[in-house]
Amino acid sequence: MRMPPAARTPLSQAVFHRLYREHAGPLCAYLTRCLRGDAAEAEGVVQDAFLKAWEKRADLREEAAFKPWVYTIALNVLRQRKRRLRPLAVESVEAESGRPSPERQAQDRQELARALDALDALPDEQREAVLLVRMENLKFREAADVLGVPENTVKTRVRRGLLAMAAELGLDSL
Repeated sequence: MRMPPAARTPLSQAVFHRLYREHAGPLCAYLTRCLRGDAAEAEGVVQDAFLKAWEKRADLREEAAFKPWVYTIALNVLRQRKRRLRPLAVESVEAESGRPSPERQAQDRQELARALDALDALPDEQREAVLLVRMENLKFREAADVLGVPENTVKTRVRRGLLAMAAELGLDSL
């Protein structure tokens, strides 16, 4: 049930700053993956999303719902930018690991590149759902709220995305 705007108290500046510090980094990492490694573009989306969140903070029903709410705003900002700036550049990403042998490092980079290629090959809807659920650890319900689709749609997108990735990688499952 939505509360009338007059009955809501906007988040205080201190609370909003705390939520920014808590969520900006993970949101930027998520968007960087959505943007296939374009961290600069992701940072811009995060800034725009938090600016919009600040302006609309009175719409937030409860602090606990902040993460899916701000991710929704960020995805909307990202989609608006994608419509204006198609196509986005694809950059390669290297894995940083401890200190394994150079051979193991090369193998890890190849495996990561294959996994990222499989993720990049997914349709946007599946990739977004997989990243939210498997990488950002959102519950299906939270991911559904972020994406603006029913929970079962998120489950289907994640399942199909993971099956497609597994097939691409020659695995039984992910």
